[in-house]
Amino acid sequence: MKKYFKIITLSLSLTILLANHVFAGAAKGRPTSYLVTAHKLEYCTGVSTLASCVDSTVVGENTSGTEMDLSDSSSAVSFGNAGLLEVGKTYTHAQITITRLFKVGGSLLTTGGSAATCKTGGTAGTEDAGGATDGTSGAAQAMAAPDNTTYGEDLNSVSAIGGTGTAGTLTDDENFLQFRWRLSESFTPQAGKIPSMSIAFDLSEALEFNDGAGDGACDGDDFYPGAPVITNTFN
Repeated sequence: MKKYFKIITLSLSLTILLANHVFAGAAKGRPTSYLVTAHKLEYCTGVSTLASCVDSTVVGENTSGTEMDLSDSSSAVSFGNAGLLEVGKTYTHAQITITRLFKVGGSLLTTGGSAATCKTGGTAGTEDAGGATDGTSGAAQAMAAPDNTTYGEDLNSVSAIGGTGTAGTLTDDENFLQFRWRLSESFTPQAGKIPSMSIAFDLSEALEFNDGAGDGACDGDDFYPGAPVITNTFN
């Protein structure tokens, strides 16, 4: 039996979320907790692009959402069944729909005039501001992806699960995000050979502190979700 083993490394485009928010005193690091709420995972056919997932096959869906702490591999529940991929259909891209709010906790050593160790746990972030530093707890707090119209084509917001949005645009009050990525190799399931699928997350830079004042102090709305790196494996 031919064994399908394809490792696809990609970066969810959360880094683009900050492309138009360049700050002094920036720092990145690994969070102690990183919770996302997944609603839909689908794989897209050969005519798809980074801007559009076409003729997709849904392999995981939960209207109310499945919350996963990606910092804890034992708690990151499986979301998706590769056995639902259609025999003979060639998949080249994938798309995941998640809630626009993240819950991220941890601490970072900032740079700038008065470098300090700033901790999460303060006032929640919104589409208009980052999460506030707390200084003591490091507890998980809400952080949102801000509105803008100049993101990469692999990212957009939608008002409803299964909806469509404008590639590169996050619109005010649209509460879900769609991320797309190109598989490093196309994948075509064959009859009688059900693939298994696993997704692992590298959170090395998944917490970001971006200090608008540039002084490195823990006194602003400066925490944002950073980008996890996903390894998507079929075998």
